[in-house]
Amino acid sequence: RDEHESHSHSHDCSDPDCTDTSHSHTHQHGDYDAATCTDPDCTDTNHAHSHTHQHGEHEDATCTDPSCTDPTHSHDHRHSDHGAVSYAGIGSFVYRARRPFHPSRLTAFLRYLPIVRGVPGCNNEGAFSSADEEGEINVSTAAATALKCIIRSKGFAWLADSNLAAMYWSHAGSSFEIQCLGRWWTTLPREQWPEEAKADILSDFDDSNHDENDQSMPTVGDRRQEVVVIGPKLNNPDIQQCVCETLDQCLLTDSEWDSYKEKCSEEAALRSRFASKLPTKMLSY
Repeated sequence: RDEHESHSHSHDCSDPDCTDTSHSHTHQHGDYDAATCTDPDCTDTNHAHSHTHQHGEHEDATCTDPSCTDPTHSHDHRHSDHGAVSYAGIGSFVYRARRPFHPSRLTAFLRYLPIVRGVPGCNNEGAFSSADEEGEINVSTAAATALKCIIRSKGFAWLADSNLAAMYWSHAGSSFEIQCLGRWWTTLPREQWPEEAKADILSDFDDSNHDENDQSMPTVGDRRQEVVVIGPKLNNPDIQQCVCETLDQCLLTDSEWDSYKEKCSEEAALRSRFASKLPTKMLSY
């Protein structure tokens, strides 16, 4: 059955000037939800002009505006699907992972971006100064060049110094900020979730059957890295790969991950083991 069957014209007359009443000039919109009007200048109230930004819709309606700072807009990314989007000559792609960033290595990564505010500790070469070997990352010349192309990045972040805090990463030009949005949904009992939002919340889980109290499960709920990266030349797959491989170095290693899981029920222990020097703000609404 054709999806627009109810948008029917039985013996429809296509002459816009026709006044013959025996001709059919019906123009029904019974199924218009299946074909939403995309004309930005359209004012016909019979047309569907849906513009929703629900929690679970980011898979289908990704925002690609490089100047957008609305955290409610979807800025979806897939680590394994580096589909680039072009916007006014600027490329964008998305990065995803299901393991926390080591705060020291993430700080080292950020120092390779064209950032001068919001990230502590750099030497004259722009690399993070740290005597801690866990804070070191290896950045090739090609990767360093690629990172300098990033003029905007934003999205959800999971840092290893907390098992509870959902962070929002926001970088624009030379400024960086990371804010705490609150707790990951998975850390709250499901009966406390808004009933109307449950399906959307679960869409961000790596497994809808994730049980926070079952430490044997390999899943992590809605904890994730979900960062859109924007800049010139970032529609190039090779440059995307350089950025992703460098971000991968910031994720906890297997041994660090084991240590994290052992301490994940003790926030103070995580803050001690994976100390962060990044200034963190609490997002206010």
